Amino acid sequence: MKIGIDARFAVRKRRGIGNYTLRLIRHLAEIDNLNRYILYIDRNDTEQILPKNSNFHVKKLYPSNYFIWEQVVLPRQAKKDGIDILHCTGNTAPIYMDRQVKLVSSIMDVMYLKDYSVLPKSTSLYQRLGRLYRRMVVPRIIKHLSKVITISNYSKYDIIKYFPTLNEEAIVVIYLATNEKFRVIDRSDATVKIKNKFGIIGSYILSLGGTDPRKNTELVIEKFIELKDKCRIKENLVIVGIPNWKQTKFYDIVNNSLCKKDIIFTDFVSEDELVLLYNCATVFLYPSLYEGFGIPLLEAMACGVPTVTSNVTSMPEIAGNAALLINPRNGEEIKESLLKVLNDKDLRDFLVKRGLEQVKKFSWQRTAQETLELYRSVYNGGNS
Repeated sequence: MKIGIDARFAVRKRRGIGNYTLRLIRHLAEIDNLNRYILYIDRNDTEQILPKNSNFHVKKLYPSNYFIWEQVVLPRQAKKDGIDILHCTGNTAPIYMDRQVKLVSSIMDVMYLKDYSVLPKSTSLYQRLGRLYRRMVVPRIIKHLSKVITISNYSKYDIIKYFPTLNEEAIVVIYLATNEKFRVIDRSDATVKIKNKFGIIGSYILSLGGTDPRKNTELVIEKFIELKDKCRIKENLVIVGIPNWKQTKFYDIVNNSLCKKDIIFTDFVSEDELVLLYNCATVFLYPSLYEGFGIPLLEAMACGVPTVTSNVTSMPEIAGNAALLINPRNGEEIKESLLKVLNDKDLRDFLVKRGLEQVKKFSWQRTAQETLELYRSVYNGGNS
C-alpha cells in the first residue's frame, strides 16, 4: 500500500490532535516496514521528530493556508503521488477527492455540531473559526469516507446521532493511549524541580485549564476559593495551560478573592514538566464538560495521581472504575469529591492502584496495529 497521512499537526505546537498524529506515525514506523508512507506537512519539521525509515517520506506542501492546503493542495498532491489511502487525522478531510484515493478520517468528536446551549461559545476567534470550518466540511465528507476512525464508543454513537445515514460498521473505535514518559517517578526530586521551575511549594490540586468554556476552569477556580475559605484546606491550586492568564476573565476572579497566592497558573508546559506536575499533585481534577477521549486522565493515572473527573461524554468510559466521577456542572459535587480525596489517604491509595491498572488497557502499539489493520481492510475491501 501507498499511504498518505496528513501530518501537519505533528509538527506544530502539539495538543490533542498533534500528539495523536505524532504517536500514531511513530508507532506505525515501528511495526510496518512493508508499506510506503508519505507524510504531508505544511511547515518544516524543525524538531526532526518524524520517522526517518526508508519507507517513510516527508513532503512539505505550499501554501500553508489551512483551507487551501487541505481542500486544494492536499487532494491534488495525493492523486499525483498515486496514494492508495489518504488518512486525515484532524477531524476533517478534503471535500473533493479523486475516487482512486480511498479516504479515511479520524473524527475525534462532533462537539462543533452541538448547540451553544449544550457547550458554551468559546471566546477564542481561532476556535470559533475552526468550529465554522468543521461544520461546513464534515457533513460534506462523511459520504465519501471509506472509514471513520473515532476514539471512544461515546464518540461513535455521537457521530451516528448527527449522521444517521452513516453505516455503523464504517465507524471504527481505536482507543488512544498515553506515552512512556508518563510514569511514577521519584517525588522528592520532582518536588525540587517544580519549585525551581514554577515556584510551587507544598501540596496542591492540579487541573488542566483553558479559556474554552468546556474545560470548566472558571467553576474550578470558584469552588477552590470556597474550599479554601470555608474548609480551610491547605492545598494550593495549580492550573496548567493558560498563557497570559492575566488577560483572561480568570484574573479578576482570583484578584478579587483572598486566594491570590494560593492559585498558580502556568503557560503550556512540556511533557517532561507535566510528568513532574502530575507526580507531585495530591489530586488531579478534570471536570471537562465534553471530551471525545480524555488523554489527561490516562496521563495522570500513569503518574500515580488520584483522579476526579466528569461523569459525562467519554470520560467514564476511559476512566473506568479508577476515578471519582462527578457532575461537572455541579459545583457542590466538585467540592465534596475534592474534600473526600484530600481527607482520605486510603481512598487516594485505592484510586492510585486502580489508575495504574486502568492505564495498562491502552497502548500506542495497539493503536498503530489496529490502524494498520484498518488500512488493509480499506485497501482490500473498500468500504467493507
